[in-house]
Amino acid sequence: MARCKYCTIIRERDKTYQVHKTSKDLESDFPRCAWHWQFMCDTCGRSFPFHAVAWCDRTRKFLCIKCAPRHKKAEKRFWAWDYYYALWCDTCKRYHPAMDFLEYKGIHPWQKSATARRKHLGLNPESVIKPGIVVRWASGRFARPSQAEVQRRWDLGAKVWDKGYTKYGDSYRRHLFNPGLFSLIRNVKGKKVLDAGCGQGYMARLLAERGANVVGVDLSKKFIEIARHYESKKPLGIKYMQANLAHVPQLKSRCFDLIVSVYVLCDVRDYDRAIREMARVLKSRGRFVFLIEHPCFNWQSGGWKRVPADSLRTEDSLYLMVKDYFRRGIQESQWGKLPLLLTFIRPLSDYFHALKNHGFVVQDLIEPRPRASALRNRPADWEEENRVPPVLIIEAVKL
Repeated sequence: MARCKYCTIIRERDKTYQVHKTSKDLESDFPRCAWHWQFMCDTCGRSFPFHAVAWCDRTRKFLCIKCAPRHKKAEKRFWAWDYYYALWCDTCKRYHPAMDFLEYKGIHPWQKSATARRKHLGLNPESVIKPGIVVRWASGRFARPSQAEVQRRWDLGAKVWDKGYTKYGDSYRRHLFNPGLFSLIRNVKGKKVLDAGCGQGYMARLLAERGANVVGVDLSKKFIEIARHYESKKPLGIKYMQANLAHVPQLKSRCFDLIVSVYVLCDVRDYDRAIREMARVLKSRGRFVFLIEHPCFNWQSGGWKRVPADSLRTEDSLYLMVKDYFRRGIQESQWGKLPLLLTFIRPLSDYFHALKNHGFVVQDLIEPRPRASALRNRPADWEEENRVPPVLIIEAVKL
């Protein structure tokens, strides 16, 4: 029988360590025992690797690294590692060490209670790693989806998407997208601005609060309904309309000073026509600031190679795979509770050629990195993004 890889690593440093029976992820090159498997968070119900879950003695519950308000890398040499994750507990108002360090110190809940050990308290009963994200090339009729199909999927995901937002968007927008975008957007007071692909309207509202006269356009009827609901609760003078960005006859030509588009063009089927339409509605010398998934370093290129596959330790993310970069096509991806959404894969040069062909010149380009506060308070969430940029921001000027 294969030996637990983690146990083997520990045994190499501590000859007295007992190697446990392997029962998890047996078909992988990193089989594991129950002690070094995944534990279930009592807050969200999801499973995370043992080094990303803490135990609270006061509540008698497990807490995962995602549900903890913040976490840190506690620098302490133990066995083969130089740090352990410490998760902040709002109940105790202090940091709790993750399970790997608890085992090292001899205070793991299974070490303290024979009953907990016998019952495998908190252990994920599954025996193989289940991917949290689904990414695959679309096949059949979805390899060439209609505009109605693209809209249908965004309509299905609109409410789920909105639930994950604060005033400043989700965590990616707060800590990665927005700082880079606003460094290029700059002063918008008195400017007429189009939020192209506005979704539930978070960016439109931020721009309006900065003094812009904003119009928001989105393909999804459901997103527009949500955006209008926010506008009715707190009027900012934003006008919303449902339309395909590749054809927006409701908008007059040469009427906007600025167009902002956040993670949209990579989800637009007719991107060339959409860029042409953006050129039509912009004034001369108007600016088009847009953020897209980085065509060179995205999930669709292959994703991070982690060993083991579920690890959240920085050093276990070995490299980002880039496969078949020049392949154009459509991929389906599913994140959490969202439905399968469609992403249109194309190389970076396609965007540059479309901009040039429709009278734009690129003035600036940013590959944003996470805020220092995000890296400090949630290193497991952001250190990969600090190594390889997941998104790209372009500022183009209409000649």
